[in-house]
Amino acid sequence: MVRAPEWEMYIVWYFFLGGIAGGAYFAAAIADNFGGRRDREIARIGYFIAFPLALICGALLILDLGTPSRFLNMLRMFKFWNPMSIGSWGLGAFGAFAFLSAVLSLGDSEARLALRRNVAKVGSVFGFFLAAYTGVLLSTTAQPIWGDSRLMGALFLASGASTGLASIAVVSYFKGANLGESWSKLKKADSFAMVVELVLLFALVLMLGPAADPVTKGRFALPFWGGLVALGLVVPLALSFVKAGAGKERTAGGTLAIASVLVLIGGFLLRYVIIMAGQL
Repeated sequence: MVRAPEWEMYIVWYFFLGGIAGGAYFAAAIADNFGGRRDREIARIGYFIAFPLALICGALLILDLGTPSRFLNMLRMFKFWNPMSIGSWGLGAFGAFAFLSAVLSLGDSEARLALRRNVAKVGSVFGFFLAAYTGVLLSTTAQPIWGDSRLMGALFLASGASTGLASIAVVSYFKGANLGESWSKLKKADSFAMVVELVLLFALVLMLGPAADPVTKGRFALPFWGGLVALGLVVPLALSFVKAGAGKERTAGGTLAIASVLVLIGGFLLRYVIIMAGQL
């Protein structure tokens, strides 16, 4: 009989916030290196989301381990065969790059911008890793739901991208950022990420077959179908087709912010349902 790892809410929040941090940083790096001047505000917001969330993820991991010394021991020696060691080192490296990017976002000089872009090119690799790593970690276990699908890493990566973009949209709106046409870019990018996530989610359910019953039926059916699928993906996708009209960027931003809050709820439920159902 396979023994469940007994993960509780610390790990759910760690997986959720880590996905947001990685997705927000990766989106910021793309906006910084390939966007226009106005897109720089998206990059700044993304970096300032990623850094504090990386710190929180470290704290959550320590709380789950029970003592800071266990976390420090994993950082003391890199063990490539140990998924927790890889994750701890990846989180530490990501936090360092997120910190540098946030600091470099405090000024607007061209030299600082050029350095920030170069830092982001490397840091985005760790952001990509953090967003996908938690799903890959689950797929390497012997638990029936987690280990029976190799799509888990891709699903968590797509969810990290959608929640990262959603977090940037929400912060931008409440910050009152004047993004102009960048609202449209955010909407298109997040819609694409949600479509990919939805496709991967249904592919995962089909691939698991009866093994997916703990997620799709019983006590987790409502948060899965009603919360994650309907409220967290289908409704936000429907809202992405709402057009505010010319000269109404703030209205467009408000609609995107509402959709983004729903995406964040869905991202949390994805991790909650999969982690908790996988331990039944």
